[in-house]
Amino acid sequence: MATETKKLKTNNSFTNFINFQFYKLKIMKTITKIILTAALTSVFGLLTSNCFAQDTHFSQFTMTPLQLDPSQAGKFGGDQRAIINYRDQWSSVTNNPFRTYGASFDMHFNKNGKKDNFFGGGITAYADKAGEASLKTTVINLTLAYHIKVNQSSYLSAGVQAGFLQSSLSEDKLRFDSQFDGAGHNDNLSSGETFKNTSFFEPDFAVGVSYTYGDNTTSQVINNGGVGGKKVNVGAAIHHVASPNFSFLNENTDNLNFRYVLHTNTSFGVEGTNMAIQPSGFISYQQKATDVVLGSYFRYNLKEKSKYSQFSNGAAMSFGVHYRFGDAFIPSLLLEMGSFAFGVSYDFNLSGLSTSSNGQGGYELSIRYVSPNPFSVRKSQARFF
Repeated sequence: MATETKKLKTNNSFTNFINFQFYKLKIMKTITKIILTAALTSVFGLLTSNCFAQDTHFSQFTMTPLQLDPSQAGKFGGDQRAIINYRDQWSSVTNNPFRTYGASFDMHFNKNGKKDNFFGGGITAYADKAGEASLKTTVINLTLAYHIKVNQSSYLSAGVQAGFLQSSLSEDKLRFDSQFDGAGHNDNLSSGETFKNTSFFEPDFAVGVSYTYGDNTTSQVINNGGVGGKKVNVGAAIHHVASPNFSFLNENTDNLNFRYVLHTNTSFGVEGTNMAIQPSGFISYQQKATDVVLGSYFRYNLKEKSKYSQFSNGAAMSFGVHYRFGDAFIPSLLLEMGSFAFGVSYDFNLSGLSTSSNGQGGYELSIRYVSPNPFSVRKSQARFF
């Protein structure tokens, strides 16, 4: 009788464990569906919104890979990737802060193919609203990249991006010198400017190339953490290849200049530890405007994914320190939990505007989802960062 009771308890425990695991998997699938739906909804939602003007500006540039370089599409440790971004800037100096929204989805193809070369593709949407005149722009792009296996340790990638930008402003909110009557602004005075329209729609294109190296075998060229190995990704891109017209005024042509980008992100594992040092940075040049951001993440693997239980999906934490030359000091934190990553950063303003801003630049949030779990050590999902 005691033996039967013991068996019954054992069977009940096993049944409860199986039921719990099944319930947990259902929860994870639901969360996954929500994240992917949110990213895709954001992309198409921004497509139909009336939002953004200058080129987008993110401090967490490793969380905006397709906005940085089209050759990054499909180039990550997984099969599918969705990212959502938000940036709020200059709320300390204006009642109309600059707000930037972003969403992207990309994946790679030929994952079941026998060839090592493969395609990557994705869609991105970025939007922002700037200043008193509500200058708004929406940018939507489709991206296609091709990744060529050079040898056991490296890949060469090239990508193209095609889409459109749509911009608008509120003419009635603009103020001109000619409307100053000696005492203040006078709406009844003519601005002296003739607007051909307050909204326009232009095609936009970009191209990019990049090279990725890892000191391990091909299956580990770019593993999730880079712990115990060396990984290097460098690239270059040219944006606004079609030089779209960006003028609201009659008989004026103001073409958007090429924007040239050089970028790198690396990972160097500290042997004998769960730590990795991950220097990264980029240089962006557009006409006479130069943006340089350099720094590093310091990553620590909290735990690896368990091969035997769904309780442990792997986790890591990264603390980052970057500097935007002549402008801001940027600390950041990235928490990875299985397929999910949550990033937060803050720009401490160091420029001449710091007197007015009290050093308060702006904060940035990002959420990334990668499927399958990048902590899983499997060949199909260990190709890139």
